[in-house]
Amino acid sequence: MYRLFREFAHRYDLHTPPGHYKHDHAFVIAEALRVAPQNCRLLDVGCGTGVFMEAALASGIDAYGLDSAPEMIDVAAQRVGADRVRVQRMQDIDDVEAYDVICSLSWTIHYVESLIELEDVIARCRRALRPGGLLMLQVANDDAMTGAVNIDIEPGPAGEPDDTYFIHRFRPLHDVEHWVIADYVYASRAAGDLLTEQHALKFAAPEQIINAGRVAGFPEVSVLNSTVIAPFVVAINA
Repeated sequence: MYRLFREFAHRYDLHTPPGHYKHDHAFVIAEALRVAPQNCRLLDVGCGTGVFMEAALASGIDAYGLDSAPEMIDVAAQRVGADRVRVQRMQDIDDVEAYDVICSLSWTIHYVESLIELEDVIARCRRALRPGGLLMLQVANDDAMTGAVNIDIEPGPAGEPDDTYFIHRFRPLHDVEHWVIADYVYASRAAGDLLTEQHALKFAAPEQIINAGRVAGFPEVSVLNSTVIAPFVVAINA
């Protein structure tokens, strides 16, 4: 388990503020309500601090979430209520026809350890969906895997200006098929925090997700392409 999601879970909303992915969240909510306009029941896999769930609930969606990091679930429970979140690995999802929509954002799906595990997780999600349900996975975009260093600067814990730094880059391992290394540095001067960590994102190729969806029996698979934090705009029929 990565420290970013465990030891520093209570700091997560500092370097990734709740509004950071609001456009992507709005898109997912709109798609969920399109699939199930009434009484939509949704599962957020890798829900983190519950930011997306909070937005979904505000839109009238009956949203639930799971995350493998207990510390993340503790934060999410404060935001949406303990009855809506649970500590569970995506590899252990065992619901059957329980949700209209399942989503997994922020590249959570790439934390699987093998191709067999990837196919199993997607198959578990399909079993957890009601007939006609929708699975939405946010995955790595090859165009963003440039190795460029990106720096986000946010306010500190008490609103201190230009206090919290989040430095990140995504490097493809050309000698290892489909692997991406995410380098993260989080620092807050006011809180005295400093974290440097590398995350291995395995099976980070959209084609693998497409194939796993087909293996799981999804009758229709599509890729929506976006390289920025904005609504996915280009639909490519897979």
